[in-house]
Amino acid sequence: MNISSGGTLRKAAVVGVVLLLVGSMGVGISATAGERFSEESVPGLLATIDGTNTVTPGETTTMTLAVQNRHDGITNSDRAIEDVSRVIQAHGVQVGAASGTTVTYRDDGLPIDVKTGTQSIGTVPSGGATQVPLTVEISESADPGTYTVPMEVEFSYIRGIFVDRDDYTVKRNTATTETSVTIRVEKDGRLEIVDTRGDGLYKNAEGDVAVTVRNAGSETMSDTTLSLVGSTHFEPQSNGIALDTVAPGETRNATFETIVRGVESAGSYAVGFRTDYEDANGQLSKSTVRYGGVAVAGGPQYEISVEPRSLYVDSTGAARITVTNTGDVAATNARVFAEPNQPFAPLSNGGQLGALGPGESATTSVKLEVSDRALAQSYALPIVVAHDDTYGNVVRSDPLTADIDVGPERQFDVVNTARIEAGATEQIELTVENTGESSFEDAVIRINADSPFETDDDTAYVGELAPGEQVTVSYTVSVGEAATPKAYTLDTTIKYDNLFDETVVSDVRPATVEVTEPSGPSIPFVLTAIGVPMLLVGGIVYKRDRLRRFF
Repeated sequence: MNISSGGTLRKAAVVGVVLLLVGSMGVGISATAGERFSEESVPGLLATIDGTNTVTPGETTTMTLAVQNRHDGITNSDRAIEDVSRVIQAHGVQVGAASGTTVTYRDDGLPIDVKTGTQSIGTVPSGGATQVPLTVEISESADPGTYTVPMEVEFSYIRGIFVDRDDYTVKRNTATTETSVTIRVEKDGRLEIVDTRGDGLYKNAEGDVAVTVRNAGSETMSDTTLSLVGSTHFEPQSNGIALDTVAPGETRNATFETIVRGVESAGSYAVGFRTDYEDANGQLSKSTVRYGGVAVAGGPQYEISVEPRSLYVDSTGAARITVTNTGDVAATNARVFAEPNQPFAPLSNGGQLGALGPGESATTSVKLEVSDRALAQSYALPIVVAHDDTYGNVVRSDPLTADIDVGPERQFDVVNTARIEAGATEQIELTVENTGESSFEDAVIRINADSPFETDDDTAYVGELAPGEQVTVSYTVSVGEAATPKAYTLDTTIKYDNLFDETVVSDVRPATVEVTEPSGPSIPFVLTAIGVPMLLVGGIVYKRDRLRRFF
């Protein structure tokens, strides 16, 4: 033991005031006579492990270190020390205690790494003990056996007390002692990861993690099962693979199905494994979790472009979508889903793309209906690309957005005015102009004849009518004799085929038809032939007995 002298402090005593002793400081009370306590009474410190001191190779654990002071607190003195006793009692001076105690561990040359470092444990009272945590890491290659961990304990203690009238003096010494604890390393079955491999692993996909493990311990593992430990990135779909008995040095292979989660980029990701087994005593044991790295691909990634096909206000058309796989994995059975908001409504479940290898492109169409409340402008169209992973699960991309234009509603006008005489049956001609921005395909122009018009000829086929193009069509129409000469309107529509060969009828547009006066005589002439009154009307001669209808 090494002992060094501390300082001496003299202090005036004040009745009723409590002063603390720190280091070589003293605390004073009043005294009527000089008394002295002086004795070489050094604390005896001993360190032990409280609880189990058994560990296994590769284990990191925290034990409880107990530092015991074997000093019994009983002292001898030069003479009666009544006033010294009062100092001790009044101020809690602990004769025989080790104060300011620190422990420094020496683990050089040992398969044990003490993680705690130099440790302060405070005061160890005489006859008592102080407990502190002790964290150790055991080397993977540690042989079974008992190991001694030396330690150096430094502390201070009271060497003597002198009381004389109003003063007293406390003298302290500093000491260092050597002690040690023992740690026992037992045989164990120890899991070691030899190799890990990934197949079909990318974000949100289910793939395989293959692993080769070895029993790197000194004990046979019986009834062994190997598990993949779930983590932020790996969600096992199969687990608890039986390895049976694995002797020291033996290897085993296992493959786990797992879903990859939360991976935003390609790279190597840690995956953990653990074994459950029976040891040589038939006790159930768990190995420490061991980690290996597996490569996770970026998976299929997509770029899209969209072209409108007959997308107009209040129409049915399509979005022609081209998808390019910019990722590092082929997309099997790829397909497109449009998930639009207003003014679109999807009319098909999606479009098929087939297999898309890295760098490959494919085009498909998704049928859409455009609301009659839409505006002729560009809209954002959300699109999701889906494909099947190795196990046939559907993997959906994050939403992709492309802008798509909606054109104005298809429009036409009747740009001329037809004329017909009252009471006549004639052909009228209407000139129709496509005033919109898209063609009418397989178009038929139809009129709806209401009073005073009648017709059995209400349709005219024109085929394609391009934007800005005009066409003249004719219909046979009859007008009642009683029709008032003036301008009337006929309801006119265009029936045409859309992109999907569906028949669409346009909005109604007016066609102006002017009814004119009859071109023949309007005043009847009365004739007399051979004494028989006759009436000539419109070139027809009526006898007298039929004149009543005119008068």
